[in-house]
Amino acid sequence: MLGLVVAVISIIAVIAVLAVKETTPQLDANTPEGTVQQYLQSVTERDFDSAITYLAIDTKCKLEDFDQAYIQESFRVSLADTSITGDSAFVKVSIENSSGGPFAGSYTESKIFRLVNSDSGWKISGIPWPTYQCGGEFK
Repeated sequence: MLGLVVAVISIIAVIAVLAVKETTPQLDANTPEGTVQQYLQSVTERDFDSAITYLAIDTKCKLEDFDQAYIQESFRVSLADTSITGDSAFVKVSIENSSGGPFAGSYTESKIFRLVNSDSGWKISGIPWPTYQCGGEFK
């Protein structure tokens, strides 16, 4: 009897998760938020060749820096805030990481991306998450 109750609860939980799963709206690629979204999608897919194209030309980050970065298998990113002043912008995101197993919790960290507007659009400057070291410099 207990096994049947656990099975029913498990099935209901799976159905609930699938029912509330949201599709992520694609932001305008010509905005700071859209640039950060595309960068993070590339990072999520571990397409570092693509991710690096969203970085400003003065960044010291190279492909090798991404190869060494720790990226959890499962995380969720939410846009928290954007501030644009002239040719610079700050995009704040919240990154929710799973702490492990099925009953483990999660933790959330905030990250701020600094962007500059160049001839080729908005680009991320500095040392962006998930890298913490680029070209010998630490974040």
